[in-house]
Amino acid sequence: MRSLVLICIALIWLKPAHIDAQQSIQWTQYVFNQYAINPAYAGLDRSLSITAGLRSQWSQFEGAPKTQLISAHLPLYFLGGAAGGMIVNDELGPFKRTAASISYNYVLDSPVGLISAGLRIGGQRVTLDNNAITTPDGIYTDGSIDHQDFILTNADLSGVAPIWSLGLFYVKDLLEVGLSIDNVANSSSAGSSRFTERTVLTFYSAYQLPITEILTIEPNILIKTDGTQTQLDIGVLGHYNQFIAGLSLRGYSENTLDAIGVTAGIRVNNNVRVSYSFDLGLSGLGQFHDGTHEFIFNYNLNKPIRTGELPRIIYNPRYN
Repeated sequence: MRSLVLICIALIWLKPAHIDAQQSIQWTQYVFNQYAINPAYAGLDRSLSITAGLRSQWSQFEGAPKTQLISAHLPLYFLGGAAGGMIVNDELGPFKRTAASISYNYVLDSPVGLISAGLRIGGQRVTLDNNAITTPDGIYTDGSIDHQDFILTNADLSGVAPIWSLGLFYVKDLLEVGLSIDNVANSSSAGSSRFTERTVLTFYSAYQLPITEILTIEPNILIKTDGTQTQLDIGVLGHYNQFIAGLSLRGYSENTLDAIGVTAGIRVNNNVRVSYSFDLGLSGLGQFHDGTHEFIFNYNLNKPIRTGELPRIIYNPRYN
């Protein structure tokens, strides 16, 4: 879903009125980072949950994507739901984006399962570093920069814009299903141009299958599409005592096959979980980089937020 080569080509052919680009962030450990992709997940960790994520994609590839994230969410039973907030910094070559958002989701404990509907709103700043770009007709001698382009100047292009997304999440016993829509009508002005992100639809599902009292297997699937491109992640996680191990595959055809992901983690105690994943590239781009590294740190208060009536207990091996 994220191709540095395609982005760079698009930047060469900038039009003064409009810029199209896709900036959907990829997470290998999406199972441990559900709130980042779906605002309706807030509060479903049953207590205050704080997550920090660090992803370095296509290691040692110049201009490769780098993402940093911190989020927090908690149930608010007196409001019938939950709330959260998130800050994300994303870099892709000369393009940088920093976004901050808050969310609220209403949670209904129905006879058919737990149903959550959420809304995330916020703002973002996008920046295009013109000094990091070269054009076919540009002049770059003696430290001077002249792009010979009527849009690109020596000054950075930057702009701010509101962001919002919608999400639904369903929990029934050991089954989880989520659906979210990101980048809804999202457009940022940057100098004489406008940067527009494509709306992305994300589907997620996982099933927690207890094998023994200390071993749980969790198959999961993630599908992302912007209506033009579609990508599939399918994987399985094993929870054994405090240890976590997993394997995933990104791609479903010759044109979409991207990477194999290997995940390992540990629950340090009842509050802290640390996990790491490595993506081994399978596409043609894989021969030019040394893989992708991703770290996820989670702190869960693991205590009921005693305000209002507590909901029924939901079995979740990630925090039990």
